[in-house]
Parts: sequence; C-alpha cells; structure tokens
Amino acid sequence: MEYTQEDNLLIQSYFTTAFLVELKNNNFLQSDYYKHLRFEDQFVKDNLPSIGIDNQGTLLMTFYTMLVIPKQLLSDNFPTEFQELNKKASSLKQKVESNYKSDSVEIDLIRHIRNAVAHARVSFIPNESVTFIDENNSGEKCTITFPLVNIGLFLTELQKVFMKYIERLKTKSL
Repeated sequence: MEYTQEDNLLIQSYFTTAFLVELKNNNFLQSDYYKHLRFEDQFVKDNLPSIGIDNQGTLLMTFYTMLVIPKQLLSDNFPTEFQELNKKASSLKQKVESNYKSDSVEIDLIRHIRNAVAHARVSFIPNESVTFIDENNSGEKCTITFPLVNIGLFLTELQKVFMKYIERLKTKSL
C-alpha cells in the first residue's frame, strides 16, 4: 500500500520515537557496542550517558512527534479518545492556571500542551516537574504543570491514541 505523505511522516516519527524507547529499555548507553562506537563528536559520546536517552530533549521530541505533528489528524479521527486524554491529563496534572476566555467552562489541556510544545515554551525543574506555557498576543496565558512521575503515564495514554492510528494504517496495508 502506498502511504500518503502525512501517513508516512507519522510512521517515520513513530519509528524514531519507538527506536529511542527501545535503546533506553535495552540499556544501550551501557552496552559494549556503545563503548566501542566511534562518534564524530566525542563530546556527545562522553556526555550522553550522564544525560541518558530519556532526557528533556527527548521528552520534547516525543511530544512534538506524538502531539504536534499529528494533532489535527488524530483529534479528527479519534475525538472520543482525545476527550478521554484530556480527562487523563487533568487527573495527572499538578497545577493549571488559565485566563483564556475559551477556558471559562473547561480547559482544553491537550490544546494548550500542544501549543506550548510547538512554540518550545516548556520548562523543567529537574527530577520534579515539567511546565507547559501557552500564551498568545492578546495576553491570554495557560500554565500547566505535571509532576515528572506522571509524564510517563500521560505519554502512555497519548501513545494509545497514536497507536490506534498506526494500527489502522497497518490494517489498510494488509
């Protein structure tokens, strides 16, 4: 089956994210293979083990891959799942503050997280929390903080929605 450009981008993004997870799960940075690898930039090789594969940069890339790139496609195809994802995010968050007029009834956490990631407005308190900040030119601002221990749970729920789309593509290709 021939994939659309959009499908192809999602599949490749998913493969890259899944590959990084597998490297982490298999302790790649502690492997003999890694120790004997030749890097063009020795600084990266020397310092990557102290940062790890599952670092702040990887978290941003993962959110970008799984939320920013496919957001419209996924939310259009799986609206119920996105509503559930919003509920899950609400239960996992530590704190949320918003003065967006559109949030007067209910805060769309997924939209604000997506916007924050898309504009690189994400900050970390190491080993404690991650905060997503969505703001516009009108002075509206939404700040969402998650304890780091809950980010993996949130990503797992997001991955379930993403995987539904991937599974649909697999079924079409059979």
